Parts: sequence; structure tokens; C-alpha cells
Amino acid sequence: MITTPDATLLEPLLGKARQLGYVVRDLDAAMSFWTQMLDVGPFVVIEEAVGNRDYMHRGVKSDVQMSLAFTYCGDVQFELVQQINDAPSPYMEFLGEGREGLHHIAFYPDDYEQARAELLRRGMEEVACVQTLDGERQNSFFATPPEVGFMIELTPVTPEREHYYSGFRKLTETWDGTRPVRRYKNRAEYVASEDCKI
Repeated sequence: MITTPDATLLEPLLGKARQLGYVVRDLDAAMSFWTQMLDVGPFVVIEEAVGNRDYMHRGVKSDVQMSLAFTYCGDVQFELVQQINDAPSPYMEFLGEGREGLHHIAFYPDDYEQARAELLRRGMEEVACVQTLDGERQNSFFATPPEVGFMIELTPVTPEREHYYSGFRKLTETWDGTRPVRRYKNRAEYVASEDCKI
């Protein structure tokens, strides 16, 4: 798992850190760098990542449109985020500060609601979340103090999520350098594909 000091310090509270999330301006350029310069890949791109869910930013529904690219390096999942409109979001705030790169570290706690309540109790602000149309949260993004230096994403573990994440990982374990990018319109299309069944 991720062994950066900051992430490790949070493990007693949130469980293992499972993902490094990068916000990028140009998804294709970022994937080219990772695959060609670092031999990390292949990437699975989900082009319509929000899908039929609501993206809530600072308590208000925001029409965020974004593409996500996923891969693994060992046990660590890498996520590249490119927002393709200018709707309010943590990603636009990050880019608006002139930043690009590591944006958040994601934790998959055994008890998502308990971990979320604990971060709120400790004074961290839930800046954004993605939720189903009936209001069930599917992840949350928390601002942290400067001493931490990155946002925290909390993601509840579900069998569906574990299934498609395992597909990303299996692709990296057998990757021979061909097809460095695999594009899908949405998660359902990816889950039904041969790339998820390897």
C-alpha cells in the first residue's frame, strides 16, 4: 500500500490509503507521460465519470463533467482527473490556484459513515461528494489543514467497486505495452468489456 508518511499517519483513523488522485489539464498528455516515461499502465478511461449521479460541491449540485483514467502500480491505484467543463468543483479550485498534480489520497474505510463522521468531528470540511439520485453518498472529498497538504477522499467499499477496480489491476499485471489506453463511455460499458474480465 501507499507508504508516504502523511498517508501512513492517517491509517489508524481511515484504514489503508488505496489511491493517489491527480488533477490534470490534459488527460492524454498525462497518460502519455505515465505510460511512455514511467512504464505505468495501461489506463482505463471512463469518459462520462459522473454518469447518472449528482455531484455536490459545497452543498450545491454542480454539473461537473469529467473523465477519469485509472491504472495501478503494484498495490497503489492511480487516478487521473480531467474536468471538461468549468462547473464548480474541488478540481477547478485546485487548477484555479495554479496547481496541477497530486490532489487527493483516497481511503476505503471499513465503515465509511463512521470515518466521515470522525473527519467532520475533527473540523474537516466535506467540500464535495458524489451521490446517487436518492441521496446516498458514494464518496466524499474533505479539505485538510496545510500540515496534511492534500485532500482526503473517502470511498465506501462495495462488491461492484472491488470488481471493476480488480479489473484495472489485472490489466497492469499482464500488460505488455500494447494498447496503453482503453476508453469506455461509462463504468457499465467497461464492466461489460473483456478488459474487465481478464
